[in-house]
Amino acid sequence: MADSRNKPSTDSVVQAVAACLSRHAGPGQSVLVGFSGGLDSTVLLHAATRVVGAAGLGLAALHVHHGLSRNADAWAAACGKFCGSLGIPVTVLRVQVPARSGEGLEAAARRLRHKALSDQPADWVLLAHHADDQAETVLHNLLRGSGVRGAAAMPESRGRTLRPLLGLGRAILLEYAQNHRLEWIEDESNSDLRYTRNFLRRELIPAIESRFPRASAQLAAAAGHFRETDALLDDLAVLDLGPSRPEFPLPLTLFRQLSDARARNLLRAMLGWHKVQPPDERRLKEFVRQLRTAGKDRHPRLDLSRYALWCQAGSLHFKVPD
Repeated sequence: MADSRNKPSTDSVVQAVAACLSRHAGPGQSVLVGFSGGLDSTVLLHAATRVVGAAGLGLAALHVHHGLSRNADAWAAACGKFCGSLGIPVTVLRVQVPARSGEGLEAAARRLRHKALSDQPADWVLLAHHADDQAETVLHNLLRGSGVRGAAAMPESRGRTLRPLLGLGRAILLEYAQNHRLEWIEDESNSDLRYTRNFLRRELIPAIESRFPRASAQLAAAAGHFRETDALLDDLAVLDLGPSRPEFPLPLTLFRQLSDARARNLLRAMLGWHKVQPPDERRLKEFVRQLRTAGKDRHPRLDLSRYALWCQAGSLHFKVPD
């Protein structure tokens, strides 16, 4: 294994990881791979081991143990064994996923997984999302009615999180794994069509691709166009804030001086800057309408699973529950 890591590689996977790290990471910095043990993260971790030495980077892995499957302990053990074979330190972190959080089991597990990764002290966190994941995310968010920000899907970098494989399809990752004789975990929940992403992956996207063979690639490319638009809308929100800081509470007069569309854009941007999802478009439109028209004796309020918005003393307040 050590010999193969030290040889120059022309693999597109290794090239993608090397290029991403060269754009963002510097010598002496630490890199942490979010490692589920599935195909995607196994390929990412293996490729990263072939890059970090020459780049002068430290490498470690984190496996988040959700405890949602009877096989969870075996998966953690398999991840430890694989990391040991690569000479990579791995941390197994157990989390408790709430059964009734209001956001669904899938979303709750994803939120806890990202929190676990964000709490680690590494300079950079690598995630194994690829082009097919990007297409699923775009389609999922469009169907949820989440607008331009949701359709922008996942960027290559956000904060210290990097996604080096976004330009590669799953078929390329599978070929890499087979060529290097890698073994990975198959999560039985991936075949459960009750989960929206599984339905998209196994039923809807194949049906679309039977008519439009490049649908996944085109959806992934569209995410980049939406991301540019989203950045321009953020710039507009900054202009509309004027001298106000992008912090809550915000004076209601800000929203009342803007058009409906710009007021909604400002609230979307504020929520995005506070790292929460805006409500669906119907609820957002109604809440902003109330912000702009409510009399002094009215106090519009919006309570969601992750946060609350309410009006008090002429200002819009925001709070994430403890």
